[in-house]
Amino acid sequence: MNQPARKILNFFYPNRCPKCGVFLFPAETLCESCAEEILLEQDAYCHTCGKTNCICKYKPLAYDKAVVACRYDRQTAPAVYALKEAKNTNFAYFAARILAQRLLHGSYYETEKINYIMPVPMHISKQRKRGYNQAGVIAKELSEILQLPYRDDVLYKSKSSIEQHKLHSAAEREKNVESFGIHDILLENCRILLCDDVLTTGSTMNRCAELLKQNHAVFVIAAAASSTTPREKEQENNF
Repeated sequence: MNQPARKILNFFYPNRCPKCGVFLFPAETLCESCAEEILLEQDAYCHTCGKTNCICKYKPLAYDKAVVACRYDRQTAPAVYALKEAKNTNFAYFAARILAQRLLHGSYYETEKINYIMPVPMHISKQRKRGYNQAGVIAKELSEILQLPYRDDVLYKSKSSIEQHKLHSAAEREKNVESFGIHDILLENCRILLCDDVLTTGSTMNRCAELLKQNHAVFVIAAAASSTTPREKEQENNF
C-alpha cells in the first residue's frame, strides 16, 4: 500500500501494532519490539521446505525453495489472527517487506527470473466475508515491491474448508487440500513465487505447487509470512 493511501486510512482508523496494539506512525507496520520478537532469522529455517525442523526427509516437495519472514508461535499469533479476522492487515505488509529483502539478498532465489507472484487461493465465499484473501495481500505487496506481475486467476479453491493449522493429522491435511484446483492456463517454463500467511506442514503449498507444475511451471518458490515449529514427536506423526 502506498504512503498517501496509508495516511488517509490512518486519519479515519488510527494505525496500531497488530500484536500489542500500541499506536504507530502511518508508515509503520509493527512496533520495533514486536517486530524483533516475531522475526525468524534467515539461517534458522531450511531454505528448501521453509521449516525450522526440516521436513524434507519426511515427504517429497513439489515446491523447490522456500523463504519465510516470521516464526509462528504465541508471540506471532495475535498479528496473524488480526490479519485473518480482517481487523488489521499490518502483519501482511511487514512480512512482505521482510520476504522481499530476503528474496533480493544474494542470488539463491534468482528473483530476477520469477515470472509471476501468486497467492494461495481462498474460497470466494470466505473471501467475500473477510473482504480479502490474506495471502493475496501479501502477494500484492510483494508484487509492488519487486515490480513483478501479480496473478490470482490461475489457482482456485472449490469449497470452503477448515484452515490447515487447525487440523491434527497428516491424513486430515492431505484430504483438506483436495479442494484446490487450477484453471486451464498454460504456464510453460514459468517460475512462480507462491505466497501464503502460515506454513504449517507444507501440504497447502505442496498441492498448489503440484497444480502449477501440472500446467508446466518449471520452478515454484514458497513464500510464507510465518512458519510453525512442530515438536519432534508431532513432526514424526504428521508426515
